[in-house]
Amino acid sequence: MTQGPDSTAGASTPAVELVGLTKAFGDIVAVDGLTLDISENLFFAIIGPSGCGKTTTLRMIGGFEEPTSGTIRLHGEDVTGTKPYQRPVNTVFQSYALFPHLTIYENVAFGLRRQGIEKSEVNRRVGEMLDLVHLAETSRRKPRQLSGGQRQRVALARALVNHPRLLLLDEPLGALDLKLRKEMQLELKRIQQEVGITFIHVTHDQEEAMTMADSIAVMRDGKIERMGEPVEIYDDPRTRFVAGFLGASNLMEGQITGSDSVTLTGGHRFHVSADKLVGLAGAVHVGVRPEKIHLSPEGASPAHANRLAGVVTDSSFIGVSTHYLVQTELVGELTVVVQNLGVTRFAPSDSVTLSWDPDHTFVVAR
Repeated sequence: MTQGPDSTAGASTPAVELVGLTKAFGDIVAVDGLTLDISENLFFAIIGPSGCGKTTTLRMIGGFEEPTSGTIRLHGEDVTGTKPYQRPVNTVFQSYALFPHLTIYENVAFGLRRQGIEKSEVNRRVGEMLDLVHLAETSRRKPRQLSGGQRQRVALARALVNHPRLLLLDEPLGALDLKLRKEMQLELKRIQQEVGITFIHVTHDQEEAMTMADSIAVMRDGKIERMGEPVEIYDDPRTRFVAGFLGASNLMEGQITGSDSVTLTGGHRFHVSADKLVGLAGAVHVGVRPEKIHLSPEGASPAHANRLAGVVTDSSFIGVSTHYLVQTELVGELTVVVQNLGVTRFAPSDSVTLSWDPDHTFVVAR
C-alpha cells in the first residue's frame, strides 16, 4: 500500500483514501490499481507527464469520472458511487468557469444562494472570501474587467465559500503567464494555510508543485512512481524516470562496489551516502543535480570527495546563475549550474575540476 509521508498506524482518518482505484477507457488503463492516503490539511500535488493518469485520478475523487474498480473514501466515508454534489468537495479548473454577466460578488454568492442561505449570511461569507483572496474592492466588477490572476482568485473564492472539506485544483495556473503564475503559487499556498483544508493540485509543472506542495506524488503510466516531501524526492528520486522528470540530473553508469561506493564503467569510484544504496545492487546510474556541482580551475584541490576532470564546452549567463556544459573523458558531457555570487567565471575551452559532496549523490537502478 502506498501511503503519504504523514500516514502512520493509529493516525487520524485521512482526508482521502484511494484503494485499488482503476479507470479504463476501453483497452486503455488510465489509472492502474492506485492505492493512496492523503492526510488532512495537506497541500498535496500530483504531477507527471501528459497521459499518466493524474487528471483522471482527480476527476474520480471529485465524482466526475466513475472508477472501473476500487474505492474512494473522503474523511472515512465511502463516496465511490456518489455524485459530485453529494461530496464535500469543490473543484477549481484552469478555465475559471465564471459567469460573465454576473458581478464578482454574484459569482462568489451563486452557490450559497442556490442553497437558500439567508442574505445576511451570504453577505458575511462572500465578504470573508473576497478578503481572503484580496479582492474585496472588485466585488461590483464583471469578470472581463479583471486580470487572469484576479479571475483565478475569484474562482478560488467561489469554490471555498461553500466550506468544502477538500479542494481539487486541476491545472489552475496553466493559463497564466510566467510572472503571474509564480505570484499565484504563493497566493495558493497562503490561502491553503489560512483555510486549513486539504488541497489536491494536479499539474505537469514540477517547479510549481515543489513551490507549493507539502507532499508530491509522481505518476507514470497510471501508477505512483515516487511519493514524499519535495526535498526528499528531489534529493533521492529512486528511479531514473523521477530523476529526469523532477528537475535536471546528470546520470552516469556504474556498479555498486561497496556499502557506500559506486564504481563507474571506466573504473572511477564515487562515494555515496549508505542510505542511498539500500535495496539496490549491481548495475546502477549514479546521479548528481547540476546545481550541486562545484567548478574549480584545473589543478585546484576541492574538499569534496567526488571529482572529475573536464573541459568547458559552453557557457550561458542566465542572470542569477551561469549554466555550463562540461565534457569529461570518463562520463561524457555534464551540466553544471553555478550561482553568480562572486565566483570564478569560466569560458569554453577552460580546463576545470568538477566536485561534489557524497551526500549530494543519488543512485537509481539501471
